[in-house]
Amino acid sequence: MADTDERPTVKLVVHCRRCHGWLLSPRSIAEGIGPTCAIRERAEQRAAAAGEWALFDIAA
Repeated sequence: MADTDERPTVKLVVHCRRCHGWLLSPRSIAEGIGPTCAIRERAEQRAAAAGEWALFDIAA
């Protein structure tokens, strides 16, 4: 008979709303975004609020 400790582990995973990568931490899952993408998103929001140009805006 199989030992009960050999059962697979199940984790809740969600995709990041920005890069669609896997989110595993409870905080990232709750926020819907990973830590790196959150930093980039906040920087873009600050730049947009200040009326600054981003590198990708210039190329477009």
